[in-house]
Amino acid sequence: MNKPKKMRRQKALGQALFGLSLLFLLLALTILAWAVWPSSTDSARLSIPAGTLPGAPESADYASQADYTLTLEWPTRLRKGQEGALRATLVEIGNGAAGRETQSVLIEPVLSGVMLDPPGLVQANLAAGQALVETWAVDTGTAGDYTGKIYVSFGFYDEANEELIAVPVAVVDLAMRVTSIWGLSNQLALWFGLVALVFWGALFILGRVVQVQGK
Repeated sequence: MNKPKKMRRQKALGQALFGLSLLFLLLALTILAWAVWPSSTDSARLSIPAGTLPGAPESADYASQADYTLTLEWPTRLRKGQEGALRATLVEIGNGAAGRETQSVLIEPVLSGVMLDPPGLVQANLAAGQALVETWAVDTGTAGDYTGKIYVSFGFYDEANEELIAVPVAVVDLAMRVTSIWGLSNQLALWFGLVALVFWGALFILGRVVQVQGK
């Protein structure tokens, strides 16, 4: 009589271990799926024609020195702790006029609640035939929804007032979401997912051993 009872106990224990192992498997798959799911990005491409800029003061002849293509790229969905980048590329169309004036370019990304590296305004000077590529690292330490803008302007030095006048050529809206699972960062989620996978394997094998011993 004791042997059938022992077999039933062993069988029940084995089934409980199998059930627990399935819970760890589900947990591992959920975490790992979130941790490795590809992030998403968005972009905007604009043309800036040569000639007087529409946003320039009427009394000033502030002009784009060439035809440009401006490309802006930014992440729209990142995981907490994941590396992200915002990128601005300004390329001159054609070969450009040799000896033309240098074009002063000012770019300032503003993303409310998010730290960018480098912070603040970036200024560069473009000679004929040169291309500009600027990249900002995005801090994803806090989960949430964030909005902002990228301001791109051409700069012109006003000798009378001894100051740089910024004439806007593009303003693009940004939206980004940083997600987390149970408050975990991407690296911690990967670690917990792998640990849960190990527990699943160990419990599955243990459950099998218990059932075999109960026969």
